[in-house]
Amino acid sequence: MSSGKESPRQKMIGMMYLVLTALLALNVSKDILDAFIVVNKGLEKTTSNFTNRNENLYADFDLAKSIDPIRVSPNWKMAQEVKKHSAEITEYIDKLQKQLVAKTDGITLSSADTLQMADIKSKDNYDIPTNILIGDSEDGSAGASRKLKNKLIDYRNRLTNCILPQDKKNIKLDIDTEDPKNTENNENWELYNFFHRPLVASITILSKLKNDVKNAESVVVDYLLKQNDTEAIKFDTIAAKVIPQSNYVLLGENYKADVFIAAFSKTKKPEVLIGKYNETSKTFDGTPNAIAVENGLGKYITKTDREGLVNYSGTIKIKSPKGKDVLFPFKSEYIVARPALTVSAEKMNVVYIGLDNPISVSVPGVPNEKLTVTVNNGSLKNNGNGKFMLNVKNGNKTDVNVFATMENGEKRNMGVMTFRVKRVPKPVAKFGKITDEGKMTRNEMEIEKGIFASYEDFEFNVVCKVTSFRMSYSTQGVYIDVPVAGNQITKEVLDAYKKLKRNDKVRFEDIKAVGPDGATVKLSPLTIKVI
Repeated sequence: MSSGKESPRQKMIGMMYLVLTALLALNVSKDILDAFIVVNKGLEKTTSNFTNRNENLYADFDLAKSIDPIRVSPNWKMAQEVKKHSAEITEYIDKLQKQLVAKTDGITLSSADTLQMADIKSKDNYDIPTNILIGDSEDGSAGASRKLKNKLIDYRNRLTNCILPQDKKNIKLDIDTEDPKNTENNENWELYNFFHRPLVASITILSKLKNDVKNAESVVVDYLLKQNDTEAIKFDTIAAKVIPQSNYVLLGENYKADVFIAAFSKTKKPEVLIGKYNETSKTFDGTPNAIAVENGLGKYITKTDREGLVNYSGTIKIKSPKGKDVLFPFKSEYIVARPALTVSAEKMNVVYIGLDNPISVSVPGVPNEKLTVTVNNGSLKNNGNGKFMLNVKNGNKTDVNVFATMENGEKRNMGVMTFRVKRVPKPVAKFGKITDEGKMTRNEMEIEKGIFASYEDFEFNVVCKVTSFRMSYSTQGVYIDVPVAGNQITKEVLDAYKKLKRNDKVRFEDIKAVGPDGATVKLSPLTIKVI
């Protein structure tokens, strides 16, 4: 556990900073201004060292998380938040320093960014820095110093929230925003630090605050990292291990595996429990099952009784050299697939315009819920369990693309199936039972209500609607032609029937119908001989 101890170099710089701040109240000579340059350079060096140390801590955190993500992830996430907030307030102080130099020396912000303190012309100017940092308020509330103090307080509170209550008294965060006590003019924090201070002094004070921010970041991140430390466990065997991402690889895809060195003990057997482990309560839901351990390795064998994705979790418990139980939670998953046989007729890959064409999609070794199916021409309706309805409005082909989400979260292209797009076949017109030529009595003709159309030898149960036709015949030298809108036998047609004689021939022709694809087609005529 860290206590935020300072190095001798930090202590020396801190003492110089305090001495120079006190001397400001007496006289601002060139030597004092130059001394601030030295102190500021030391503070910047220390801040850089803290930054490097913090980066190493974050790297150690990343490594610990990769080894034990379940245990380390909560603290790792908090450390990432600390890193974010530290970067934000450090950036704010950097911009404030550049603004002070730019305004006081009358240069651009970009020029101030590259200017060394020794090259600043207005080192002893205190009017402009005071105006920026204190403003026109008597207590500094109108200046940037009040905003800076509030940011420091918020930053310190965020860091404090990362520390367990029982540890807070042992963790020191050197970010002091309290009003000083027993000052000559009863000054608050803002006035004490930034009122009537020369430019170089204000910059140096800001550098010290930036140093404090980085130091506090280091203390808290180090504390969070050490919360995941366990007593060193001794292993007597090292072996190479290969863990493939999947033992099921499709042709054309990449085989991927993690190859690494594993350490284990042949003499100290860990206890491996498999069950439904609750990460929040740190207990199992129900009674876990212990599995056999050989040479330090747990041997998990279970019978599969259902298809799809199977998740499981558990713990590995091993004793440290001091006899303390150290618990390592884990979780994993595997896919159960039924042995697959695929038989396809290559010339039957056809979908019909305007129809809900049923298709089935499956990938051996991948559960249906892990599949994503898209189409480049048309629309898909997911009916579940790998069943879809494909509807196409036009075109001559459509591609169905299948992607699978693998165990590691990777989206993998499983391939594409191209279907030919065709219009539904031409329906057949019917009058009663007659579909081409036939014989009927006049009474039988009068019973029929209309001309209908249907699809013969078509695997889809779809309806075609007759929209118009013409009834015509010739009798005793007179030609009769009756146009009809729709498919129903009209009164005009029935009146025409009355003039029919035996052996007259009636034709229903120019029959037009609309199918499920929306296209209008002309059907073959019907010829009926009156008997």
